[in-house]
Amino acid sequence: MARINWLAFREIYFKILVSILVVIAAMLLLQDALNHLKLRALVAEATSSRLQISASTIESAIVRSEGLGLSMDEMAGLQDLLDRERERDPSVVQIEIVSPIGAPVVSSGSGPLVPTGTDLAEDIEKEREQALRRVLGARDKVTLFDAGSHLYTGRVIYDSSDAIMGAIILTTPTVAYMQRANLASEKMRKSYLIVFAIVAALLIPFIVVQFSGVRYAFRAFDPDLVGKGVSNGDDFPPETRELLASIEMGNSQYSKSSEELDDILKHDAAGMSDEQAALGKKT
Repeated sequence: MARINWLAFREIYFKILVSILVVIAAMLLLQDALNHLKLRALVAEATSSRLQISASTIESAIVRSEGLGLSMDEMAGLQDLLDRERERDPSVVQIEIVSPIGAPVVSSGSGPLVPTGTDLAEDIEKEREQALRRVLGARDKVTLFDAGSHLYTGRVIYDSSDAIMGAIILTTPTVAYMQRANLASEKMRKSYLIVFAIVAALLIPFIVVQFSGVRYAFRAFDPDLVGKGVSNGDDFPPETRELLASIEMGNSQYSKSSEELDDILKHDAAGMSDEQAALGKKT
């Protein structure tokens, strides 16, 4: 076996394989992150659409009372309606009806249970303020606001003169629906790992076979093979055997040319010696 074999190229193979696998892994990680964000948005939209059914029911009752000349705070049975709608969906922690300036009118549920005086309580209050600005400041009738820990679904209420009477805001913890999204993400992540393992298993022999020509080319220049004939390279591909034959032919032509040059130099040197000897005798 020649001194230069495929083990001599393990560093080249290793660097090529690692580079390709790192690129593939980075692409899969990026795809997984994008899928997670997209899945979160889709689940949030689906949850908001489901909550809009309760918001639409409450809006219909308020609009009917407004048609009778009753304001929201004068509507009888509004509190019971909110309690029933909240009990119908356990994921909803609070249903709140606010005025056009964001002041609470009627609410059901105590909202997120957090200790008062903590940073978490302050964050929840900031989330609520952002949700109120988003719902009442947007021109859309239906608003979705994902604050990270909670999902706020808003629905603006208009009176008969098309003026804003207020808004309905339903609060849901994101944990309530992200569990299923996380399970789906975990399944996709396992699929990516399987794809990565299959690609790695197929890529290793592919790289070795594709770069076998480089290995044979280096073996053709191995000092142990130079001058020993092409028979030592019978296991080489045809291209490498042709390269070896060309090298051997070139070496043979070089040797013949060197011998002929040496003969010419010797013949010229002998002729010059005879001429010098003849001149010496004449003198």
